[in-house]
This record gives sequence, C-alpha cells and structure tokens, in this order.
Amino acid sequence: MQDSTTLRNRRLLVQGVTILILLAIWQGLSMSLPSILFASPLDTAAAFVRMVESGEFTEQLLQSASRMFTGLFSGMIVAICCGLVAGRSPVLYDAMRPVQSMLMGIPPIIVVVLAMVWFGTGSMVPVFVVSVLVFPGIYLNTADGWRNIDRQLLEMAAIYKSTPWHTLRHIILPGLAVPIFTAISLATGSAVRITIMAELLGADAGIGYSLAFARVNIDTAKVFAWTLVSIFIIILLDHLVISPLRKFILRWNREE
Repeated sequence: MQDSTTLRNRRLLVQGVTILILLAIWQGLSMSLPSILFASPLDTAAAFVRMVESGEFTEQLLQSASRMFTGLFSGMIVAICCGLVAGRSPVLYDAMRPVQSMLMGIPPIIVVVLAMVWFGTGSMVPVFVVSVLVFPGIYLNTADGWRNIDRQLLEMAAIYKSTPWHTLRHIILPGLAVPIFTAISLATGSAVRITIMAELLGADAGIGYSLAFARVNIDTAKVFAWTLVSIFIIILLDHLVISPLRKFILRWNREE
C-alpha cells in the first residue's frame, strides 16, 4: 500500500514538474515573439476569464457538446447494429469491407466539405461528420468481437438449454464489451477533435466557430484559450468517464 502511494506521489510530482517546464517554455516563447503571433499564459488566462464572464464559454461549450454527443451516439448506435448483423453473416461482413475501408481512408476534411455542400452551415455539419467518422472503428470492433465469441460456449449453452438472458449475460456481452468499449473510447477522443474541426469550417456556433472568429479578429489570446479548453475537455473525458468505465468493464469481464 505504501509503495503504491509513493509511486502515485512520484508520478504526480513528475507530471507537475513537466507542466511547470511547459509553462516556462510557453512564457519564454511569448516573450520572444510578438503577442499577435504567440499569446502569453497570462493573456490566455485573461481571455478565458473574459469568455466565462461574458457567457460565451458556457454557450459555445454546450453547443459543441450537444453536437459531439449527438453525432457520437448516432454513429455508435448504427455502427453497433451493423456490426452485430455483419458479425453473424460472413457474406455481409465481406460486403461491408469496401465501405469500411473507404470510410477509414477518407480524410476528415473531405467529409466536412461534403457535409457543407449537402447541409450548408449549422449543427447538421458536425453531427454528420462525427457520425460518419466514428462509424468504421466501432463497426469493425463490434463485428470482429461477435465473430471471435467462442462458438463452443454458445453450443454448450444451447445443449444445456440456457435461457437467452443467461447466454447474453455470461457469453455474448463479455465477448463484446471489451472490443466495443475500446472502439468507443477511441471514438470519443476523436469526436471532440472532429466536432471542433467541423465547426471551424461549417458551423455558426460552437468552439470551432469561436476559434475561427477569434482568428479573423486576430485575437490570439482567445485562440490559445479555446485550444486549451479543447485539450482539457479530452483529458477530463478520459479521466472522469472513459477510464472509470474501462476499469469497470475489465473487472466485470474478468468476473464473468
């Protein structure tokens, strides 16, 4: 117990020192470059405070969050359903390979441009782009997860006349939980970046839109502030949502 506490404290100390070094480098660069090109930490903090006080921070954050989660859940539901069907059908699995390869290979910026052509500017652009780009990874992990479920266990469950709920609870879900959650955890981090990129080009509100507006107005401090906000969102999602769920699923999977 003491060793684990010491290790955790050492890890926190190393991370804290790293952050201080990065802040020092940031401050040094801001002192050697014009403020129009590189905002200082203090200017960035002041811009963030102004965003919070004006209500801009909350308004734009909620806009981006609603679009991101709408696109993520839409793409996730469609991908899991398609993956389950394709995993059970070898013909459909092979038929979906070109679609999966195309979606995984297409540059995100092209999807954004196509969405702008089809939907104009607005919330539909980031929602559509996120849905399309998170689909292939979740679909593939779901389909492969189903195909990798031990068929002997399913046959034994049928022989012993196991109830559908028992088979689902103890065989199917443990086989699907880890690959699906792994894909969703990766897609969540990507969804934040994709949403901001789509808003940067094809939305009329949100973090990406605010970044573009700050760039046009040459408000470098606000650009830096929104950049840090985007980074912190991904870090918070990982530490507060993804990591606890990952630990829970892995522990539950071992128990099964």
